Amino acid sequence: MRFNEAQQEAVDFYQGPCLTLAGPGSGKTAVITHRTKNLIEKYGVSPSEILVVTFTKAAAMEMKERFLSLTNQTSTTATFGTFHAVFFTVLKYAYHYRAENIIRDEQKVVFIRNLLRHFPIDYEDENECIQTLLSEISGVKNSNIPIEHYYSSNFPEHTFRDVFMNYQKMLQKNRLIDFDDMIVQCRELLMQREDYRRAWQNKYKYILIDEFQDINKAQFDVVRILADEYRNLFVVGDDDQSIYGFRGSAPQIMLDFNKYYSDAVRIDMCINYRSTGNIVFASRAVAEEN
Repeated sequence: MRFNEAQQEAVDFYQGPCLTLAGPGSGKTAVITHRTKNLIEKYGVSPSEILVVTFTKAAAMEMKERFLSLTNQTSTTATFGTFHAVFFTVLKYAYHYRAENIIRDEQKVVFIRNLLRHFPIDYEDENECIQTLLSEISGVKNSNIPIEHYYSSNFPEHTFRDVFMNYQKMLQKNRLIDFDDMIVQCRELLMQREDYRRAWQNKYKYILIDEFQDINKAQFDVVRILADEYRNLFVVGDDDQSIYGFRGSAPQIMLDFNKYYSDAVRIDMCINYRSTGNIVFASRAVAEEN
């Protein structure tokens, strides 16, 4: 496969922090899979030391399949997964969690519905109220704000805090975690336990993240801990495409990447190979206006 200059620079990048800004159709997946291949074949990195992270299971599987096809393999010890899958793996080793320890959506709804009977919350639609509460609970965890310093935008301050605390007590009592707890508990574990922190830093010496514009504060905290020892953090994203604002994604993290890593290399992949000129110019006009 022939790459343009920026793509080739990204594919050949070896060590240290790197921010690759990549617009639509610029070859992000190809760059990540070819760079993973390069790390192994050109630089002698062990596949088991490579972690490739994206946001959906489908995207992670597609990335892995393309890598296997590229390298003519049927399996690999390189890790391709979502943030939640990676973080849950860390917690499984530490706390021996299994799939049944993850609370189901219907369990959360039933518990919050029962809680509503004990709190003075006015609502017109019960289901909408429940989903708003669960969404805000998720937002608190992903923003890494202590509940005592959090002010609800949808419910009375003390009422929301009480609901939040009761929800957490229910999880603990039943040895359950939700998807946001995977991030919170993983961060706490790695911050508090040097043995686990060192083990996972040595496990994942090279970290590649796709769709980096959709990362949130809690996820980035864990990534920074994992990357802290070797600092081989390669992130790819487009600040015009963030779609997970509802769950706390913060494109500003990507824009401020050099504040976290002052020596980071920046690569701009700005050629769109997917769309015609008219589409590119029209979409650019909309993005600039926004």
